[in-house]
Amino acid sequence: MKNGWPSELKVALIGSCTNSSYEDMTRSASIAQEAANHGLETKSKFTITPGSEQVRATIERDGLISTFEGVGGLVLANACGPCIGQWDRQDVKKGEANSSMCTLSRKKQCVLKVYSYHFLQS
Repeated sequence: MKNGWPSELKVALIGSCTNSSYEDMTRSASIAQEAANHGLETKSKFTITPGSEQVRATIERDGLISTFEGVGGLVLANACGPCIGQWDRQDVKKGEANSSMCTLSRKKQCVLKVYSYHFLQS
């Protein structure tokens, strides 16, 4: 643990209900597909939140949901969820320090649940 941050990444959050576009989803799916093509597996959980119902329907139509699920991703509804701490974290106990990262553009990391050291990515 450097600086008190657990080195194991427990979960990654891609997108949010308010700011993930189709372009964001295609870029993320491209990385997921590249990993799959090289036989890589995820070591951490990751969730994907489309920015609107239109984005969700479009990524479903274009096969991106299957791409994400194929490498272990979980596509959530385009509704409030992890960003506001509204998720059922089964991977860590309450109070257990853990590390996570996300692509949120807002300063929402302070409301992420279960004492997570949170790192914003872009």
